[in-house]
Amino acid sequence: MNAESLGSMNAAQSLASGLMERGLGGIVFSPGSRNAPLIQAFASAGLPGGVALDERSAAHHALGMALALRRPVAVCCTSGTAALNHGPALAEADRSGLPLISLTADRPEGAHSEWQSQTLRQDGLHALHTRAHFTWKPESEEEAVRQLDGMAEALQCGPIHVNCPFDDPLYGAGTEAHTEVQPIPEGVPFSLSKPIDLSARETRISAFQSRLKQAVNGGERILLLGGTQPLNLAMDALASWSTHALLVGDPTSGMKLGDVPVITACDRWWQAWQATGKAWKEVEPDLIVSFGAPLISRKLRASLADGSPEHWHLDQGGLAPRAFGTPSRNVPCAVDEGVALGAKALKSGESALLPSFLSEWRKAWWDHENALRTGHFTALSAAGWSDLKAHACLHDALPSDTVLHLGNSTPVRYAALFPPLYDCTPWSNRGAAGIDGCTSTAVGAAMAGQRVTLITGELGFLYDANAFHLQPLPADLRIAVIHNGGGGIFRWLDGPERTGLGPSHFEWQHDTELRPLCDLHGLIHERVEDEDSLKSALMDWWSPAEAPKVLEIVTPSEESATAYFRYMEAVRG
Repeated sequence: MNAESLGSMNAAQSLASGLMERGLGGIVFSPGSRNAPLIQAFASAGLPGGVALDERSAAHHALGMALALRRPVAVCCTSGTAALNHGPALAEADRSGLPLISLTADRPEGAHSEWQSQTLRQDGLHALHTRAHFTWKPESEEEAVRQLDGMAEALQCGPIHVNCPFDDPLYGAGTEAHTEVQPIPEGVPFSLSKPIDLSARETRISAFQSRLKQAVNGGERILLLGGTQPLNLAMDALASWSTHALLVGDPTSGMKLGDVPVITACDRWWQAWQATGKAWKEVEPDLIVSFGAPLISRKLRASLADGSPEHWHLDQGGLAPRAFGTPSRNVPCAVDEGVALGAKALKSGESALLPSFLSEWRKAWWDHENALRTGHFTALSAAGWSDLKAHACLHDALPSDTVLHLGNSTPVRYAALFPPLYDCTPWSNRGAAGIDGCTSTAVGAAMAGQRVTLITGELGFLYDANAFHLQPLPADLRIAVIHNGGGGIFRWLDGPERTGLGPSHFEWQHDTELRPLCDLHGLIHERVEDEDSLKSALMDWWSPAEAPKVLEIVTPSEESATAYFRYMEAVRG
């Protein structure tokens, strides 16, 4: 039953049927010839998706769809270097635990060594950045089922790569070449034909819960530390954690919800604590439970590592990063499940009241944080027109029903400073934290039917301009571009300025206008250059439109860096 015996069309149809039966949620194609069998096999399935010219953007479109749908989404391309372009999105999905499927068409085995064109060694091409990789040429029905079940199991933890070697003929005779595959009903999870052995998983989860109970009973200082992850966490579970532990995390961690007591402006808190001159030992934890992508604040991560705390990490795929100087232990479950199970364990602990020294430990963190929050509005009102003021206006105006995406440089860092005014956890590609794909990911979420707002910088917007070479292009998308004429994040760092090459080599200063790019793609463009015009533009910016809207917000580069530093000083009072 290999691809040669089945024929390319039948092999592609078998793969499509198997993935659809197990719950595939969508697919994004890129044009090509070698992937023609896959295009024909999936095209009649009725799945959400589209056709994207650029394979790198296409993979991020699929990533955004998987994020929005909470189901696996595939991206399909032809052979050769096209397959390499799925790499950045796969790396992001791997670090974020998103179920992205890279389907790469290939020439028959050995073609790359036979002087044939458009060939690479594609088997295992993305092995370092996926949870599993497969070559689709099963020899029997039984092997096909085993491979498909292996795909389904791996997708519960993150992305996979499926390489598909196809020989001629690549094209069928229209609808007679394949049968229509019907998608499974919405809400049915990606599934296996046989259940996974859960005994080892349950043993490790039980050990995690027992350790939390021991920590509560022993009066240990517990820190729940969250990086970027795609799920909204249950407020009742977080409330239980907050009774026994300290909650700290990025604004994209799923913890910045309602009245949950969580510290998200980590750099602001750390810088203010350093300014006090107090010893870190006063606030260091004994036990850290972490989840998601690496914490954005490198300085806080480094300080946490100084005490070599015990570390447990929630990750369904078994990841256990050595983040704080000592090996960590993995808790093999999804983040929302792990947080809920941890809350249950904490509530069952013997200590009904915190010992006084634990209360003082948490009070040290929160007295500091509450003072910063009190000083926030005074420090913000003192700032002139700058990136800081532009971000404040945007966050204040956000509708509650929009899904917020953030560029992974300064936009996600600014977002940490403002209280949540939206219902959904914001998203940023902080897993691998590359500049590529922020716009394409937001477009992908809009393709899946979400009402999306992206706040990004102009370099990220220009870098990912191929995000809009897509058919069809969703209209329910708003993109606010902070245009400060270069990479503003580099003015926050000490190193670039010392080299004397900051403006010329690190920031990439420029005066590129965005309107021609927007006109090229049929985007509705508006440009503002001060606070009053921004507030005026935002009054009806989210009203329905026939195309995506881009709001270009021009800010002064040097003044923006100065305003940020002055804010970080003034907020301490």
